[in-house]
Amino acid sequence: MITRIKQLPDQLINRIAAGEVVERPASALKELIENSIDAKADRIIIELLEGGIKQIKILDNGEGIFQDDIKLAINRHATSKISTEEDLYQIKTLGFRGEGLASIASVSRFTLASKIADCNHGYQINSNFGKISDIMPTALNNGTTVEVNDLYHSIPARKKFLKTEATEYSHCKAIFERLALSYPEITFEFYNNNKAIYKLNNESLLNRIEKLFGENYAANYFEILETSPNELSISGYIYHPSYSANNKVIQHFYINGRFVKDRVIQNAIKQGFNGVLHHEHQPQYVLFLQINPLDIDVNVHPTKSEVRFKDVGQIHSFISTTIRKALAQNIQNPLTKEYNNTPLTTIYNDNPKDKYLSYSSLNNDKSYSTYRQPSANLNSSFSNKNDTAELFDVNNQDEAVKSEINPTLGFAIAHLLDIYILAQSNDGLIIVDTHAAHERILLEKLKSQLQQTSNIASQQLLLPIVINTAEELQETIILHKNELLVLGFEIDLLGEGQSIIRSVPTLLSNSNIEKLILSLLNELSQYRNSNIIAEHQEKILSTIACHNAIRANHQLSIPEMNAILRDMEKTQRANYCNHGRPTWFKITLPELDAMFMRGK
Repeated sequence: MITRIKQLPDQLINRIAAGEVVERPASALKELIENSIDAKADRIIIELLEGGIKQIKILDNGEGIFQDDIKLAINRHATSKISTEEDLYQIKTLGFRGEGLASIASVSRFTLASKIADCNHGYQINSNFGKISDIMPTALNNGTTVEVNDLYHSIPARKKFLKTEATEYSHCKAIFERLALSYPEITFEFYNNNKAIYKLNNESLLNRIEKLFGENYAANYFEILETSPNELSISGYIYHPSYSANNKVIQHFYINGRFVKDRVIQNAIKQGFNGVLHHEHQPQYVLFLQINPLDIDVNVHPTKSEVRFKDVGQIHSFISTTIRKALAQNIQNPLTKEYNNTPLTTIYNDNPKDKYLSYSSLNNDKSYSTYRQPSANLNSSFSNKNDTAELFDVNNQDEAVKSEINPTLGFAIAHLLDIYILAQSNDGLIIVDTHAAHERILLEKLKSQLQQTSNIASQQLLLPIVINTAEELQETIILHKNELLVLGFEIDLLGEGQSIIRSVPTLLSNSNIEKLILSLLNELSQYRNSNIIAEHQEKILSTIACHNAIRANHQLSIPEMNAILRDMEKTQRANYCNHGRPTWFKITLPELDAMFMRGK
């Protein structure tokens, strides 16, 4: 028997659409808050019962809905936000499909009440799982109130997919945070089971981030603010996980105010963090991309969380380049931190010694009056004569001393267990991981040489080094001979199973050459293309720098340690090693005082 084609009833169509639009209470909450934002509300109140399963209630003071439009509002594909096909390709609102209210009304006990400013009273309409009532007048303030009760209560096949109250609440809370973050100028109140979770006033983005995620996210950040000539701009904040005080990962990206999850964007952000992010960490960010609506298609999926770009490559390059630029700042412009609500970048300029050294005994102690390095011969050479002075310049600290400034990383006082440099700064104790810091210094020097001269400076070895190389590594030497020369290595095959190293980069003249070469050749053997330097520069140069950086148990003199500190201060990305670990931390004097209960 052939089944006949028939038109589905509107109620069933709405419930089918609800399967995509209203997956759970959080989905309904998203649609309703977005409607309030589109209605130009500047105050929105959200009330949940049982995590939104029992009730979702939204009250706003937006423009409201005309009496004649209220019934249309819960019909499918009825909307005030687009009129023509051209409008569909330049969307400027969060909603536009006209599916949200109709879908929600078909799977709940639903009430919509609204009043515009010119009317003496408002109007209300109800829907009992798709059965719509007549419009009735109601007493109401200007704006719109929506109640969603017993979501999926009469549809057991769908209700069984809802999770526990705690789980559904957590999803609702996450949706609220996304939208509240995107519109810090709107006052929000958020309640669950009559308990106030958030009360957010009109405020700056940074304050809104602090209210939602904690004060640490308003203290340790890199600010992003970049505009391109082709109508692109990006703003917001990025965070390095090493400096986050809690484990909460925040990853919020918005395009024209709309939260999106897009693989192109996620890859661009990951590339922007390349070279400063540990493999166990994820990039963290709150970023806003503004783009011409004609250059993006948001009509990809009913949830509107996916997008398509007109020029994917342009977007990817703009985002990754901007993030890399922000993360490349020197230690002289450190991560903005706060202590007692005063940014340390300001404290550095105001001489924090005067603010922190409040005890009379310290004020009278002349040793605190000027922060110079401990007595040492600034011109002394390395204690280990086999080391290469070009690894860092022990004389480059002279200017800091001569000009009587207080450098950010202070002056060295000890080398703890031959691993950590301890330095006295103008407001506390600096602890530096020697290997991690030196690794970053070397990497940035190698990158700079390569960018400026297209090759890394090398020097001939007085005594060439013969190393054993397996057959596959000898093939790598042949295949990548030119690339090795660019990197400062001249290597020839000596015979079966042996190769000879004739020159190495100047910076690396006394490192463990054999171990480094074997590691580098194994690295290069993974690549068969002819443009490996450009495509894999960071990883290859990082390998070279890591092998040559100062190791634990290598004793350093005071001048040598100070040389590293001065190099760190003028090196990009020196807050992190090549693998994304932090290179230094500061313990401020007030923190030390608190440890020893001074002043109590």
